[in-house]
Amino acid sequence: MRPIRVAIVGGGLSGISQAIQLRRQLGSDVDITVFEKEEAAGGTWLNSTWPGAGVDIPIHLYSLYSDPKSDWDRVFAEQREVLEYLNNCIEKNGLSQNFVFRTTYLSSEWDAASQTHTLTLQPASGPSYTHITDILISANGPLCTPLLPSIPGVSSFRGAAFHNLHWRKHQPDLANKKVAVIGNGSSGIQLLPGVAKTPGVEVVQYTRSGGYYFPKVNAEIAWWQKAIYRWVPGARWYHRYQLFKGYNDRWKARNMVEADGHDATEQMLLDYLRQQTPPEYLEALTPKYPLGCKRPAYDAGWLAALHLPNVSLNSVGIREITDDAIVDKAGGTFKPDVIIYATGSDVGRHGVGLNIGLKGEGGKELREYWEEIGGPQSYMGLAVPGFPNYFITIGPNAIAGSWGFTIGNQTTVIARLIKEMVTYDIGSLQPRLEAFEEHNRDIQEALATSTMNSKACVNWWRVGGQGRPSVPNPLDAVGLWRATRTTRWEDWLAIEKAAGGMKPTTVKDVRRQIRRKQIQQAAFGAGVAAAVAAVWYLSPLLSWHVTRS
Repeated sequence: MRPIRVAIVGGGLSGISQAIQLRRQLGSDVDITVFEKEEAAGGTWLNSTWPGAGVDIPIHLYSLYSDPKSDWDRVFAEQREVLEYLNNCIEKNGLSQNFVFRTTYLSSEWDAASQTHTLTLQPASGPSYTHITDILISANGPLCTPLLPSIPGVSSFRGAAFHNLHWRKHQPDLANKKVAVIGNGSSGIQLLPGVAKTPGVEVVQYTRSGGYYFPKVNAEIAWWQKAIYRWVPGARWYHRYQLFKGYNDRWKARNMVEADGHDATEQMLLDYLRQQTPPEYLEALTPKYPLGCKRPAYDAGWLAALHLPNVSLNSVGIREITDDAIVDKAGGTFKPDVIIYATGSDVGRHGVGLNIGLKGEGGKELREYWEEIGGPQSYMGLAVPGFPNYFITIGPNAIAGSWGFTIGNQTTVIARLIKEMVTYDIGSLQPRLEAFEEHNRDIQEALATSTMNSKACVNWWRVGGQGRPSVPNPLDAVGLWRATRTTRWEDWLAIEKAAGGMKPTTVKDVRRQIRRKQIQQAAFGAGVAAAVAAVWYLSPLLSWHVTRS
């Protein structure tokens, strides 16, 4: 029997994690192909080369659970070290030959008769081609679609202008330049301190609203700590557990008003802002919304950089961008040489799984289906009814606790589902519509009182900034693990494998198969135990008989 064929679209953190989990759980029973549009693996960590780029979650928590590393240089690893780590994970797990680079996913179609997806792919050079797979997994990542602001004249600027997620492709020389940075979210505050240190640079940062900022102290990890993590049994895992527990508690505290610590955390961050911010910018940077309405950013020198003489903050708002200037709403003009858009990604619509051109049963496109039901939705952040054998590593409403934990949990679950498909001879698998609808009703009811659903701000948690929350899960990390640790087969529609060219229609009762297998295993175990007991009981008699002989 041939291995089950799996195509993963996206060679970043989640795609790499998924490939590793598939290889470890299925071994030679799976044929993995990872399609990546860039010339190398790494995703965001390949392209995020701006000064100061790095993780905002302690690296011992962010890194893959499947491949821990003891000798990280800093608490918050920098881009270079993260990218090197990801490439080492690929090599260590023998997956280098499974990657196809410079290849962009265009579309896919589901064929019920053969129970396969046919992908249309576009290489960097040459004509497009098709690829047939049994399973399609979206690992395109939340930051796959950079978002430009809807400011009049964005396309008319004649100088250099680019989104920060395309930094590697531009490699800008900012020395002695006038630079405009638009945005003060996670990326905007991460890149500004490094840009401000460039010789001769003048920087104006344009902000739309204030925010909550956690202090980020990126200390070096001492040699003796690295030695303990490597050689003392359980030390690294205990450290990771402590980080996990802290961030899980922080997730609850910042996103649920009624959670223990929410008000105290909010006040702590407001106090930090007052202590660190230049007085003239304090009012503009003080948030007018509750903690959790937007994802808090991590300050590693940004507020300090606002004190520099070559840095200024403009919070008036941008009226338009002309061919050579940015005009604010008060009529002020700044003529930059370079505009850097640090304006985030369209996570709520396109960062929760491939959907454009992805067709399921009856030729229905996933984007179209999501629009019909009010926005991206999924079952357990994993799959969508009507789209068999399609899984998403970070699907709608999947994020719980932290990105790193969610990726590790979801890729493990997807690999387990595919392994179960092989074990129980399942040809196609999708969530049942009733389970899907009930799950999403529960999610929206739980999020209704969350600060993530507050209308006091525009955020990327929600479709279009203020629509349906499509990114966060109301559960914390422990809750997500509990909800997905076993497969609830009553929530899934499993169809037998295709045979003889006939369209398969038989629904498999996997729960009955599991019970039958458990009975068989129990019977076998009882038989072995009986045989051992018989040998033990008869052995003295046999010995006596041999002695008498």
